[in-house]
Amino acid sequence: MEMMNSFTGHVLVPLFILLTLASGYCAQDDSKITKEDVLNAIPWFRADPLSDKGRTAAAIVVRYVDKSHDVTVKIGKKTLPTMEAKGLSERERLALLSAFVIGNADSQLLRGKKGDDSYAGDLELIETYRYLQRRNPKLKVPEIERLIDLEKSGQLKKYVSSP
Repeated sequence: MEMMNSFTGHVLVPLFILLTLASGYCAQDDSKITKEDVLNAIPWFRADPLSDKGRTAAAIVVRYVDKSHDVTVKIGKKTLPTMEAKGLSERERLALLSAFVIGNADSQLLRGKKGDDSYAGDLELIETYRYLQRRNPKLKVPEIERLIDLEKSGQLKKYVSSP
């Protein structure tokens, strides 16, 4: 199901929320966001996804993915299980969604090849989850812990690429 230009999947409402928030953080004209802008924004998100700079960086990437034909991000419950996870604040949930989109898009842009990379998206999601846990040591999301276990056992890539 095609949701928005470059997004596909089943997570319509949270993605709509993210795009709405992104428009508030991203004053730059969508048509003028370049690949270079995106690649320059990503380190700001990675440094602190909850900061104003991190959220602005996420907004730039999300707007680019939404408007560009250079990348495709497929979102579904299997590859992004956090949308219905308990114990997350809306801010944490949006940071994790942003992380998935950013990791996926970054991989495609660096490879110079359009094609969903949910594995890279999940690796970024795991890193952002670890960041959130450093800020809140009590945070434990079983759905993400499962992805971490799959990665530790070398099975995550196979898992996200299977139907």
